[in-house]
Amino acid sequence: MKKILLNSVIIAMCGFTGQGFAMTSLSDQELSVVDAQALLNLEKASDSSQGLNFFKLSVEALMELNVNIKTLQLGCGGSNGAGACDINISNLALSGLNTGTDTTGSPSFGTTERASTSASIANPFIEFAIKGNSAATREIIGFRLGAENILGLLTLGTDNTQNPTDGIQSFSGYMKMAQTTGRSSTQAAIFGTANDQKISGNLKALGNSRKFTSTPGVAGNNGITVPSMRVDFTMPETIVTGTRMSQATVRGIRSTIASIPLAAAESGKTLPGNVMGTPNFSNDQLHVAFPALISLLGLELGTEALFKMGAGSSLDNLNLDITFEQALSMIHNIPLKGTGGYLSLQSQAVQWQGTDAKDIAQPGWWMSFKDPIQLGYLETTDKVDISYVLPQVATAISDFLLRPENLIDVNALEAVGSLLDTPVVRKLNIDVGKFTNYSTGTPASLTLSDKLLNNQNVTSNCFGGHKFC
Repeated sequence: MKKILLNSVIIAMCGFTGQGFAMTSLSDQELSVVDAQALLNLEKASDSSQGLNFFKLSVEALMELNVNIKTLQLGCGGSNGAGACDINISNLALSGLNTGTDTTGSPSFGTTERASTSASIANPFIEFAIKGNSAATREIIGFRLGAENILGLLTLGTDNTQNPTDGIQSFSGYMKMAQTTGRSSTQAAIFGTANDQKISGNLKALGNSRKFTSTPGVAGNNGITVPSMRVDFTMPETIVTGTRMSQATVRGIRSTIASIPLAAAESGKTLPGNVMGTPNFSNDQLHVAFPALISLLGLELGTEALFKMGAGSSLDNLNLDITFEQALSMIHNIPLKGTGGYLSLQSQAVQWQGTDAKDIAQPGWWMSFKDPIQLGYLETTDKVDISYVLPQVATAISDFLLRPENLIDVNALEAVGSLLDTPVVRKLNIDVGKFTNYSTGTPASLTLSDKLLNNQNVTSNCFGGHKFC
């Protein structure tokens, strides 16, 4: 029986060798037309504008990684100067991408612990930049480690606080923050009590027109209440790039406040829904001065008056141009959704192959993320002080009130009453839209610095309730 089985196997093997399954030698020309996938790929590219050759060794593989790094310090001292590092990040963690967000908008993982997830890193590579073609004079200018795609959550720091001592302390590199929206709340303020908040306009009384100007600091000038309000804004896509940065600056954030109430609502109506709390307008009034209404026996009468905003008064269509200055240490959550990225070291400025035109790696260590990073809906936790905006608002109000069609007509009874300190009351809906227009006017500018963001709470990448491990 054993002999029969052995003979059968030998006959079967001989039968297979007569078919196309046997290995066949190929010429170089035949090999050149064969497509296949290798585990390791070596590519060469040249950039004559930089005088560099690039040699890239990549691994055609998908890696999974969950890692915590207590301190990442690269390029400390050196050619970029003593006393600082090119990259200095503490409590850095990389895990799988979050599955959702919590009530603050911060990343959450549902019933799964973050520490049990892994980031996916596709096609990791190492690349060298070499200057010169002669074997005797060639020089390695730099190298980089990277991946074609990274899917995961990168967190920096452990606590979302006003003055964090961990996270990004110094960053050299390139990243784009994707366009997003957000909201802030303003602090209540009193307008018209400072000299840089004077307003002017035209009034007509006793048949004559006069220019009036408010007079801060004079008795009876109590100012006008500006209530606390929720303000929505849109942040444009922004490139953050540079060497040893500790702060990101985002310009061109736009917001329009449709209506700011300057007095109580009219009977049967309510204040706009974005007004916070219950503002008290009862003591509001402005003191204004103007040329005399009456000259009698060498005396000039009617050179001042008190003015109150009537019910339903408002400041409408105020356009804001906001600059957002944020410490990088207060940005904790960076979701990587298929983003390519790399970490490099170079002795001169290098634009690595396949990177954005503005991603020029500077001498020293450099970290880069290719695709825009989605920071999500941005909402500040504390209220914004708008006192810097009030002088600009005063200018816009004066531009409106000085136009001929917005002249304030004061009747004889009101003119006489003003002599007895009876306030002139007018409902004014001051539309400053055309005066603060982004293209033809001057939008009010506001700078927000180091605002605590609701959606930057950090989910620990540890088991057992530890903040960092």
